[in-house]
Amino acid sequence: MKPLVLAAPIPGKPLILYISAQERSVGALLAQENSEGKEKLKYLSRMMTPNKLNYSPIEKLCLALVFSIQKLKYFFQAHAIKGQALADFLADHLIPDDWELTNELPDEDAMVIEVQPPWKTYYDGTTHRTRANAGVVFVTSQGEVLPYSFTLTQLCSNNVAEYQSLILGLEMAIKMKQLQLQIFGDSQLVINQLLGSYEVKKP
Repeated sequence: MKPLVLAAPIPGKPLILYISAQERSVGALLAQENSEGKEKLKYLSRMMTPNKLNYSPIEKLCLALVFSIQKLKYFFQAHAIKGQALADFLADHLIPDDWELTNELPDEDAMVIEVQPPWKTYYDGTTHRTRANAGVVFVTSQGEVLPYSFTLTQLCSNNVAEYQSLILGLEMAIKMKQLQLQIFGDSQLVINQLLGSYEVKKP
């Protein structure tokens, strides 16, 4: 009925973040005070995935906060976030009354670091009569599947093909700056040599 009018942010003025969590969705409003009241800068909302529908109300509010910080990071980079303000928010809205709190967040700038689960890497190498192949599959922390396959330039044994596929996967992970990996393979020899359980007899 009445389209929303969004304003551009004013550098240096405090930002106000409102978050909400409903049964099936989370939302946020980023605003800023001016001489006429509050200017609306950005609206966000998203539906919850099925595995998050069973979250408790506290967990849903935390999800709304994390979602907002991820989507609005460019706004936040130009403004200081006070540790005490975050602590007060948690104490007032998210933490149950029967929990004990400590005052370990001083009133100074705080940095939010998101810890993502490691990627999963599956590798496999095979040798046929005329060629050797290597395959690598990455599964990202968001569940995306990234498959790659290679034909090796030299015919080699199955064990060498397994090692080559593992090496290719590691080199690709380094180029993608994904250094937190869980690695899976079906070669008992390669895995136990890497773990140190088997002795390596040939270079």
